[in-house]
Amino acid sequence: MPGTNHVLHIELSTNCASDVIEQLSPRLATLTHRTVTSTSDLTHALQEKNWAAIVCGNILPAADTLHLIFANLPGMACQIRLDADNTLRLPYVSEGCFALLGVVPLELELHPELLLDMLHPEDRDTFYKSMQESIAQPTPWNWEGRIVLPQDGEIKWVNLRATRRETDSHGTVWEGFMVNITQNKLAQQEIKTSRQRLRELSSHVENIKEEERGRIAREIHDEIGVLLTALKMDMAWLAQRLPQGGSALHEKVQAMSDLLDTAGSSANNLVHNLRPAFLDCFGIVAAIEIEAKEFTKRTGIPCKITKSDDDIELPDEQSIALFRVFQEILNNIMKHAAAKQAKIRILKTGEYVYLAVSDDGKGFDKTSRNKPHSFGLRGIQERIKHLGGGVEITSEPSKGTQISVSVPLNDAGLQQTFYFDQAIK
Repeated sequence: MPGTNHVLHIELSTNCASDVIEQLSPRLATLTHRTVTSTSDLTHALQEKNWAAIVCGNILPAADTLHLIFANLPGMACQIRLDADNTLRLPYVSEGCFALLGVVPLELELHPELLLDMLHPEDRDTFYKSMQESIAQPTPWNWEGRIVLPQDGEIKWVNLRATRRETDSHGTVWEGFMVNITQNKLAQQEIKTSRQRLRELSSHVENIKEEERGRIAREIHDEIGVLLTALKMDMAWLAQRLPQGGSALHEKVQAMSDLLDTAGSSANNLVHNLRPAFLDCFGIVAAIEIEAKEFTKRTGIPCKITKSDDDIELPDEQSIALFRVFQEILNNIMKHAAAKQAKIRILKTGEYVYLAVSDDGKGFDKTSRNKPHSFGLRGIQERIKHLGGGVEITSEPSKGTQISVSVPLNDAGLQQTFYFDQAIK
């Protein structure tokens, strides 16, 4: 059979038909391997190319031992060739293609478009893009996507990894494996779904907590506050009617009045901690400024505030989340940082509000950040991530800490990319 240098090796199967055996004489195998069990298999193999020679054998030599290994691997070994005219060919596929794709090797080699037709419509572009990237770089071809089996419409996730090499006569050639990763993908999706549900549950719990805090704050303000005010007025009325000579009684009434003042102040502080009224009345910028001043009064740590606007409007959920994060950051500075000063920046840029708080305190390393009971930083990340924002934590021992967060101005900004450094430049 003149015209090429291709040599076909045919391996006689144990259940090979007698008419096939009569047509072939056992010899040592060489280049291209086919397992033949019927006349139709033989006809397909003979028609595939203009073979320079055809040899066959019952015993596989070393070269075909490799083919046998490939045939038993959990996946499909393959050679892929992209001709100069951009025609994709499959000169070789292992026996594993039937288990993976439901197609026998010879059929796939003769009709490589079968594989292309199986590509999921949503993943077809990434298949060709990854192939072109492998050619342009040059790098190995690594593609992960879905295929749809024509027999029953089953969808499988597969991963193709192939090493690239150039040939003078056949364009680009890859040799590699395609394996089924459906179970891994399903497991990843289940983990992702579980995490999302936990995040939604956590957010739901936080929302319920904030609603309950607001309700309790209103009750304390409206009921206990009114009672304390009434008691204060009654004490003043009583003090005016005490006899002038009863100094002990006057002292007692004054002490009781002072206690009422203390109770009123405690009630106001409790209301503030539960739901700061100025957050609803004046907005997030004013709330952060007031909270920073209160922090300085309690700790003596000065806070320098930089803001892009005096008034930044945020939805209630984003506003309270950002304020609670700010409170948590200040609490961490007070408890752990041993800082001498703090810098606060609140900026509106594009579709996001950015808040950065930095201190010149002790700082910490990554090990400390990932401690099992480090719920403060973890809570900040979960709160902001649920809103579609982002968190960056930068810290080194003895070099202070900076925590930067972003929240979208509205729900349309959810799931966008967070780049705090770019936003503040």
